[in-house]
Amino acid sequence: MVNVFIVHSGSDYDYVKNYMEPYLRGEIDDNGGPAEFGGSSNILTLESGKNTSSNWKTNALKLIKKAQVVIVVIGADSNDPGKENTMGWEVKQADKHNKLILLHDRGSNDVPKYLKVKNKFTRKEENMANKMSLLEIKTRIDDYAKGYYNIFSPKYEDMDPAEKLTHKGELLDQYKMFQKTSEDLVVRRQNVNSFYITVNSALTALVGIIIGLVKPPANILLVILMCLAGVILDVSWINILQAYGTLNAAKMKVIHLLEEQLPVALYDAEWQIMSDKLNSKKYVSFTNSEKRIPKLFGIVYIVIIVAILIYAFANGILKF
Repeated sequence: MVNVFIVHSGSDYDYVKNYMEPYLRGEIDDNGGPAEFGGSSNILTLESGKNTSSNWKTNALKLIKKAQVVIVVIGADSNDPGKENTMGWEVKQADKHNKLILLHDRGSNDVPKYLKVKNKFTRKEENMANKMSLLEIKTRIDDYAKGYYNIFSPKYEDMDPAEKLTHKGELLDQYKMFQKTSEDLVVRRQNVNSFYITVNSALTALVGIIIGLVKPPANILLVILMCLAGVILDVSWINILQAYGTLNAAKMKVIHLLEEQLPVALYDAEWQIMSDKLNSKKYVSFTNSEKRIPKLFGIVYIVIIVAILIYAFANGILKF
C-alpha cells in the first residue's frame, strides 16, 4: 500500500471524503458505484477535518512525512490569499521532504502561486507538477505500489507495433548505454570510499602526532576540533553512500524494465539466483556494508574526545 496525504481546501472536504478517498482506495468506480478492482492508496487523514485546531500543523507534518505521495486538490477557492498559510504550508512541507506531488484540478482553475517553482535553468516560473485526472492519479499510485514506471516516451507509445519493431536496435543500444552507467557508478563509489578512507586515516594519524608533540592544553583543544571535523566528515560520507545506494537501486529498476522488452533478463535472473543461494541468510546490501566504515571512524573519534576530556579534567589541565 502507498501512503497518500491529500491537501485540500475546506470547501472541497466533502468531495475529498465522499468521492476522492474511496475512489483512490478502490472502493467505488468513476460513477460512484462499487468498484471492480481495488486500489493501492492508504489515505492518511487529518482528523481536524474542516477545523483549524492549534496543533494542525504538527499533525499534518507527521502525516506528510509518513506519506509517499501528496495530492493537491485545486478547487474554486484554492487561490484565495488565506490558502497560502494553510494549503501552501502543507505543499511547502511536502516539497521540503521530497514527496511525490500530484495535482488534481476540480475544474479549470488557475494553479495557485504556492504550487509554482522557479526553473533553475530558465529562471521562469512553472507548475510544480502537471494537472492529472483522478484516473491518472489512481493509475500512477497503483503503478507506484507495484514498482512499475513507464520508461517509454509518448511518441514511442503512439507508434503502431510494426513501427516499434524498427526501433528494437535502438532499445538495445540504450540498454547497453544505461547498463554502463551502472558500472561507472560502482567505480565512482569506490573512488569516494578511497578518498574518505585516505582523509580519515590521515586525520587519525595527525591526531596522534598532535597529542605527542603539542603541549597541553593546546593539544587537547586541537584534537577535539579535529575529531569533531572527522565526525562531520563521516556523516557526509554516510550521506553520499546513501545517495549512491538510492541511485543504484533506481538504475537497477530501470534496467529491469528495459530487460522486460528484451529476449533475456540477465540482471533479474542474477538476482533470483543470488536470492536462492542466500535464502537461509539475511542479505546485507553493499550500501549498508560500506556504511560500517565511516561509522567505525566516527566511533573512534568520539572515543578519543571522551578519553582526552576525562584525562584533561582528571589531571587539572581543564577545569569546569
